[in-house]
Amino acid sequence: MNPDEFCTSDRWSVLSSAASNSQLAGVLGGFLITAIALLFDKNSREAVHTLALFSSAVLVLMLDSFLFSLITGTQVPDGERRATCAIAWTQGAVSTGMLAAGATALFGGLGWMLASHAVNKVADQDSDDIRAYCFMAGLGGWLTFAAAMTATLIVSETSIDYLRFMYGHRPALWIEGIVIVTCAAFIVTDFLLVSLRTRALRKSLSNVAEPTLLELRSIKFATAGIVVLAIGGSWLAVSLARVPDVWLTAPNLVIVGFVLVLTFILPTIISTAICYSVPSTDERPSAPRLARYRKASR
Repeated sequence: MNPDEFCTSDRWSVLSSAASNSQLAGVLGGFLITAIALLFDKNSREAVHTLALFSSAVLVLMLDSFLFSLITGTQVPDGERRATCAIAWTQGAVSTGMLAAGATALFGGLGWMLASHAVNKVADQDSDDIRAYCFMAGLGGWLTFAAAMTATLIVSETSIDYLRFMYGHRPALWIEGIVIVTCAAFIVTDFLLVSLRTRALRKSLSNVAEPTLLELRSIKFATAGIVVLAIGGSWLAVSLARVPDVWLTAPNLVIVGFVLVLTFILPTIISTAICYSVPSTDERPSAPRLARYRKASR
């Protein structure tokens, strides 16, 4: 396949879309900075972990905005279109994975903010208002699932388009099948995690006789994963110009595999980790834990 001046794959141009994606990543990063400013006044442990998640998301989104802006400056010479477009598509695929992870982290943190607000307010409300706060707490979890599901679908399609361009033809049916089945498995897992955890949270909030203590699970893993993705994706994207052209035009299996990890595997695992950390409570707090929680929440 001889690429055109817009590096089109399956009627999609990574060059034409880069400017809009750069603006989107920048806007999301700016929104997160505002949310971080609001969390600085909170002393609860949930706010601390949410602040860490938002901070890593700001890093990946700001770097992602920069990487997409690099793609917008790509010039495709007639004699080197194949190598130039291969670099642009590799940068675009990795940047899409970074954008997906950052956006999912945004909604994951928003879910924690909604749940923390509901937990802090529900003790002083009557039965009708309690149902409203239960709805708000559950809404945060389902918003997280919606973001994770959308991100997983986007990175799976991006991976298939990337393979289509790099090899010059549609990927083998078994390769597409692996990507689609893996995508479906992650989405089903995310749905089950969010469903179970939001149900437990609503049940706990409805029982006003005992206080609700939110359980923190994999936020640290998600935060670390986003930082790793930001560093690895940025390093690869800016280093591609140093790679021999033949490694991209052939293409090299190691490079393609590494790109798929940064584009599809790692962002999807991060999204699942965020769904696994959807606000919930699985156990009743002991007296010492409850005392520490109340002290931290003041």
